[in-house]
Amino acid sequence: MQPKLIIFDWDGTLADTTGPIIRTMQSAFAKCGLPAPADSAIRPLIGKSLHGIVNLLAPDAAPEQQAAIAHAYTRSALNPNNHNMTLFADALDCLNTLQQQGYWLAVATGKGRSGLDQAIAQTQTAAFWLATRCASECPPKPAPDMVLEICDALGLSPADALVVGDTSYDLEMAAYAGCRAIAVTTGAHTAKTLTEYPHSAMLSCLADLPAALERLASGH
Repeated sequence: MQPKLIIFDWDGTLADTTGPIIRTMQSAFAKCGLPAPADSAIRPLIGKSLHGIVNLLAPDAAPEQQAAIAHAYTRSALNPNNHNMTLFADALDCLNTLQQQGYWLAVATGKGRSGLDQAIAQTQTAAFWLATRCASECPPKPAPDMVLEICDALGLSPADALVVGDTSYDLEMAAYAGCRAIAVTTGAHTAKTLTEYPHSAMLSCLADLPAALERLASGH
């Protein structure tokens, strides 16, 4: 069955932000007087909420220190939400193609609302999105709430939706919500990791998404 609604993750799926997120997190820890976590510690957590990531990276820190790290991350000049939000080169063409083909488009992200609004403004993509949900508004991925709220707001069943994401949390979120998912290997999690989670297809870039949707619609 062809989906009506395509729900995109943002970081690592639409936007090339994996490296900047890692560097921003390391800077935030350093600013708060803590050892910077290794790239390999941060990368698997990308896709969770900011506070969830900080809690996992600094489980022994006091709550006020964890809050300070999150605040430093949010305010950092390195944070791509604050400047230089760069979409993948094929993202806009993909979105334009899907919109022209009649798909409804939405975003479900681990960002907070202010971060997503800034990212959308920087990339001038507001006209694409019929609905957006963030980790500051719903339980974070892999909980299904963002997908369920988007579908409810648009009057659709989760069976009419499909999630596109670069992390295992995106694929789990889709499965818990009762919708399909397509994995992209452009972001934080490797193809080997993504293979272990439910998905209808795995793509190396967004340019391949319209064709993948056609194959799903035809039952292939």
